[in-house]
Amino acid sequence: MYAHARDGEPTPAQRVRSVIEAAESLTVTTGGHSIGLVGLHTVDAGGGLALHDPPGEHLGAELDASLDGTLPAVVEFTDIAPVHLRDRVRARLSLHGWLGTAADRGLHLHTEYAVLAEHGRSRRIGVDELAMAQPDPLARAEAELLSHLDSAHEDMVRALARLAPADVRAAAVRVRPARLDQYGITLRFEHAGRSHQEVRLGFGKVVRYPEEVGEGIRGLVVGRV
Repeated sequence: MYAHARDGEPTPAQRVRSVIEAAESLTVTTGGHSIGLVGLHTVDAGGGLALHDPPGEHLGAELDASLDGTLPAVVEFTDIAPVHLRDRVRARLSLHGWLGTAADRGLHLHTEYAVLAEHGRSRRIGVDELAMAQPDPLARAEAELLSHLDSAHEDMVRALARLAPADVRAAAVRVRPARLDQYGITLRFEHAGRSHQEVRLGFGKVVRYPEEVGEGIRGLVVGRV
């Protein structure tokens, strides 16, 4: 079941699920350790997070030493744009909960709530919202799709940029694709200095698969390329 998006954008819960789905690394912080894990976590269909302790087994040892077999923990993710931007950090996500031992003797995070920080604000998302949401179907493919658009289709990016308001375009020294999801694409217009503006362009219809992205983008620029 999908939590419904408003105005053709992902809900905060969908964004959380998408960041987790696409992430290759994370940081786990407990009372005794802060450990970075790369390629040592998996996500199940319901959004459950399993962690595989790195060599040294610090987390497992700390969990074994706990009185009740659980360990309060915060798991942090950083969502980084795959294309070169001045500020590539698009969002920061933290999952707050507790670690327990899974059936396979791995570690499972029992999430109580999430905090998503993006666009200059932070939102707390409850576990019920997360359970109802699904990751964006483009989450795993977004990095490759955006990088390809940025490096191989400058003409298409320029055509998309012409859809932005004239004052935004006039002030820009560079434009790059910054985000992509099933509802649309976001362009970053960078100005002289360090300021920038982002403009979101919604697809004519929701994209269900990565193979449909090209059609969605062409639908936006038809007659303007």
